[in-house]
Amino acid sequence: MAKKCFKLGMLAVVLAFGLTVAGCTTMSSVGGTVDSHGFFSSADVVSNGSDVIASYGIILGLIDTGYEGYVASVKAAESSGKVVTSVTTEYLGFYTKVTAYAR
Repeated sequence: MAKKCFKLGMLAVVLAFGLTVAGCTTMSSVGGTVDSHGFFSSADVVSNGSDVIASYGIILGLIDTGYEGYVASVKAAESSGKVVTSVTTEYLGFYTKVTAYAR
């Protein structure tokens, strides 16, 4: 009986970890496209050689934090001729972070 409980416990731990990893998604934008990535991704290539110009967060899909500043920074970078890309990371649906990069 103890062996069966141990196996069920290990299965629960593995499933919990798997759901946590699967619940995090990353998307990037470059060249006008939106690209989805896995948890272990190469989305950071979007930011190679670029500077972070702004970021904002979304809490529970209900509240934006810092979006006005984000829009102003992106518009200023685009009007100065820079190419703007972004990386969006969602953490289990509770928090989403969007970061813009300019080159």
